[in-house]
Amino acid sequence: MSDIDTVIAKVVEDIWGTYDKDNSGELDKEETKQFVKDTLKEMADGDDNDEFNEEDFNKCFEEFDKDGSGTIEPHEFTEVQGRQQ
Repeated sequence: MSDIDTVIAKVVEDIWGTYDKDNSGELDKEETKQFVKDTLKEMADGDDNDEFNEEDFNKCFEEFDKDGSGTIEPHEFTEVQGRQQ
C-alpha cells in the first residue's frame, strides 16, 4: 500500500468512525447527508455556493452508491475519490 493509499484509508476510517452512527460499516443517506453538510460548513467562506443542495446531493449519492443498495460502502467511496484525483 502506497503512502497516499494509507492516508486515504485513514481518512475513510475517520469518516466512518464519525458518521456511521449505526455501526453498519456503510453510510446510509442520512449519515452521508450529515457528512456533506458538516464538510460544507467547515469549508464555508460566505459564498452562496457552499449551501447544501438536496438535488445535487441526491445525484452525488447515486454516483457513490455503485451497487444501488441505498448505502455507501468504504470501497465505493474510495473508488469514486480515486477517479477524481
